[in-house]
Amino acid sequence: MAAPERELVGVATAFLRSCAPLTALVGTSIFFRPQPTLTPPYVSVDDAYTTRVDAQCISGVLVTLNVHVWTDDSHPLPNGGGALQDARAIAFEVSNALHHAALTLPTSTLVTIAHKGTRVFYDTDGTTGHGVVSFEAIVNF
Repeated sequence: MAAPERELVGVATAFLRSCAPLTALVGTSIFFRPQPTLTPPYVSVDDAYTTRVDAQCISGVLVTLNVHVWTDDSHPLPNGGGALQDARAIAFEVSNALHHAALTLPTSTLVTIAHKGTRVFYDTDGTTGHGVVSFEAIVNF
């Protein structure tokens, strides 16, 4: 059996790669671990942590999954409005795609996944738009 958060990250990444509204904005730039030289816009699905939520006779975890969105003004989206507006547009499509998605995990069972919030801000360089789209998922194993 694989770690539930590992399964969720892998399946969520593959699922996002199949979402037409998202790929219309970022193309194939949806990664588990993007290369440091990658040019924005892109999405990374690599930030997750768990809390045990066992119930009687059921082993489970609450997975907090943070999907990161990266943009910059030198590679704007068509009709985007700048790095932060581009990050908001991409983050919106990420949240729409995964909120209550019926994902099938290889060995665990996804009970639910829900969008919990989105933050969009400039990174410390002052030019990179960064969005963090947070989800909570309950996974039984």
